[in-house]
Amino acid sequence: MALDMFHHNEIARAIRLLCQSAVALTADTEPGYEVRVGSNELFAVDDQVVLSDSTGEEEHTIAEKVGLTIVQFEEPIEGSRQVSRGARLALKDARLPDLQWVGQGRPELLPRAPTERFPCVLVLPSEMAQPFNTGGNRSFQQDYTYRLFYVEEYQEGQRANVHLLDRAAALFNLLMEDTYLGGTCWHSQVTEVDPQPRVQEYLREQERPLRVMELTLLARRAAVWNK
Repeated sequence: MALDMFHHNEIARAIRLLCQSAVALTADTEPGYEVRVGSNELFAVDDQVVLSDSTGEEEHTIAEKVGLTIVQFEEPIEGSRQVSRGARLALKDARLPDLQWVGQGRPELLPRAPTERFPCVLVLPSEMAQPFNTGGNRSFQQDYTYRLFYVEEYQEGQRANVHLLDRAAALFNLLMEDTYLGGTCWHSQVTEVDPQPRVQEYLREQERPLRVMELTLLARRAAVWNK
């Protein structure tokens, strides 16, 4: 059996979804009232949510959470939502309601196009470390680092600075809401927030009037060596 131990893209996808106030389903829906997710920490009883995949969506109210991975609704599920079609569960009222899109990469590589939309969030996978003295014969501790960039159009004045910090706070709290990152790790934490990252100056030197807030996120998990 081939090894499956490098999980950067899997965790990055969960982070991108979380930025959109959503988590991926881990199993196709069945007739009934419940769905399975990697972690249900994002949600609370009575939350209004949207269950969707590429074929459509439906709204529900959360009646109960069971354990860490089950969400039960007040009304039965109407359609079939499949993991292969990107099935996900999202808060109806997103924590970052003005967010236009979420991508993966560096702000320096943002396309110059008339259709570019802000604000946006970019998720950049960074270092992955396996500390030598934390593993065993069959598993390894892994620390994945991610840099997240909240990017919006530049505006003058104190009010704009306050607004950017408010958006950073919303993103910070959203990431800390689910420290399991949709079930892709067993612990995560925002370790740093930088309101004046170097990339902001670079973008302005390139005549791109953008404000940037950078957050650093550490995700920790164990990988099984199944040889």
